Order: sequence, then structure tokens, then C-alpha cells
Amino acid sequence: MTDFEVEIFWPSALPSTPALEQRDVLRDAGVSATCLLRPTRRGPVAEAVLVLATSAVLEPFLSTLFGRLAEEAHKALKAFVDGLLSGGRDGAEVPSSVVVESGAGGRVTFTADLPDQAYEQAVGLEACGDRWVWDSRRAMWTPA
Repeated sequence: MTDFEVEIFWPSALPSTPALEQRDVLRDAGVSATCLLRPTRRGPVAEAVLVLATSAVLEPFLSTLFGRLAEEAHKALKAFVDGLLSGGRDGAEVPSSVVVESGAGGRVTFTADLPDQAYEQAVGLEACGDRWVWDSRRAMWTPA
């Protein structure tokens, strides 16, 4: 099985606990994972979390990696994203989205309001070089 490396780039203005917890989930599954704090930029604090994967394409990465965490990869992916977006403990702000990017530049943006169907489709998405967002009207991932 391919070894993966994952870097979680977390907004430094937010409490880092959710990022560290999800890094540990990945590590417990045998994935090399690090968490790096990104400097705060001007504007709203609720920035996106960037998850960078060394895998060239996202489809095998998402299905294989999250398949290691649970029998149903889409449920593990949802739990991972929800864990990163749950930083609002004690009234703290939360990131607006989680962007998963492959080494080849494919990007998939996850937000807190996605249905289970989005995660089911995401693990099979061939996202090479494109930026993908969920189209709720069409109930499918579309290139941005």
C-alpha cells in the first residue's frame, strides 16, 4: 500500500487543538502527518484549513487513506473534516472550509454543511489539476 504524507496548514489565530487531534488520528492510522501554523492574514479569522497530500492524485489518496481509518472511507473523511471544523469550542472561531490538495494541484474544498453524499462522491473523485466545489443544486462535485 502506498505511504502517504499529509501536512495540515492551520490558521495560527485559531486554537490548534482540532488540527493536532486530526494529525494524531492520521498518525494512529500509520500516515506521516504534520501540523503547521499559518500566519494570520488581514481580514476575517475564519480562514480555510489546507491539507496537502504528497500523493499525485486525490482519488486513490482519499479512498486509500480514509479507508485505513474506517471500513467506509467516506465516513472517515467526513469525521476528519468535521474534526478540523469543530474548533468552535468555548466560542472560538472555526475555519470556513477544509481544502484538500494533491501534489499535482487537484483541490477539493469541504465545508461544514456538506451532505453525506458529497463525501461518498469525494472518495472516488478524479480531481487531478482541477479545483472542485460541491454544487448543492446538482448534488455533485463540479470544477470551480
